[in-house]
Amino acid sequence: MIRLAIIGRNFVVDWMLAAAEQVPELKPVAIYSRGEQTGREFAARHGLSRVFTDLNALAESPDADAVYIASPICCHYEQALAMLRHGKHVLCEKPVTSNAREVRALVACAREHGVVFLEAMRLVFDDALPVIRAALPRVGALRRVTFEFTQYSSRYDRIRAGETGINAFDPALSNAAIMDMGCYCVHAIVTLFGKPDTVSAHAVRLPGGFEASGIVLMGYPTFTAEAVYSKIARQIAPTTLLGEDGAILLDDINHIRRIWFQPRLGGPEELGYREKLPNNMMFELREFCGYIARGEQPAARSEASILTMEILDEARRQTGTRFPADEKTL
Repeated sequence: MIRLAIIGRNFVVDWMLAAAEQVPELKPVAIYSRGEQTGREFAARHGLSRVFTDLNALAESPDADAVYIASPICCHYEQALAMLRHGKHVLCEKPVTSNAREVRALVACAREHGVVFLEAMRLVFDDALPVIRAALPRVGALRRVTFEFTQYSSRYDRIRAGETGINAFDPALSNAAIMDMGCYCVHAIVTLFGKPDTVSAHAVRLPGGFEASGIVLMGYPTFTAEAVYSKIARQIAPTTLLGEDGAILLDDINHIRRIWFQPRLGGPEELGYREKLPNNMMFELREFCGYIARGEQPAARSEASILTMEILDEARRQTGTRFPADEKTL
């Protein structure tokens, strides 16, 4: 049994706990919270036995074997580093860090201490990408890939009304649309196709300077891949892998219900994919537990996380999107 502590109390944690019910080898046991009362309320609601208000106390505790981190992005590096150095396995929400320097350092730390460090990028653990990979020969010569994750943030109306100090739109916390939304698209593309030859980026900013939407073009020898993302508008368009003989389409990259093949000639054909209920996070939890049980490093997953962050770093460099974490010495 792997005893799991949790850092963070947002809605993603609720999803994770629901998915954990389908992973019998994992037992959530503790919550870290800066506030004692809020921590106790969360623990009572989810049946957790321990509340920690001191990060080092959690890192040193013998009562947890692993930690799931779902705090603001700017906190991921320091929190994960503390856990790894004390021999705890870490599953960290996407994007795994603020920049590639940090993720490389965490991967190295995990290897040094013989523990597992894994990014919880749920899209790439789902069985959607294997379905796509198996169907790719049917599209013929691949010419364009468009992975799109766009939504109208529930907090954006407050921004439009002139409110400030909203965390989801605060770059001091390493927030930007490319981090919140674009990372899904880029990570899926590099998982399928590897490192691109070229990266070109464009971003749209709000009047206060926040990077709110954009596109990353990734050049491969025979096709172009587009990562399209936004926190301020939603386009109802499917993710598309377009070839000379047809296309593979997904209805919604964030909540996949349908994958189908559209040949150049003829009607659409449904591909063998089933929607995951209540959510698809059980896949990343199962894989995390598997690495721990086998004493194995997630080498391929780590390489994809590093490559994704390198591409995000380059895109941010081109668009002038900087975070305080970029200036820190590790």
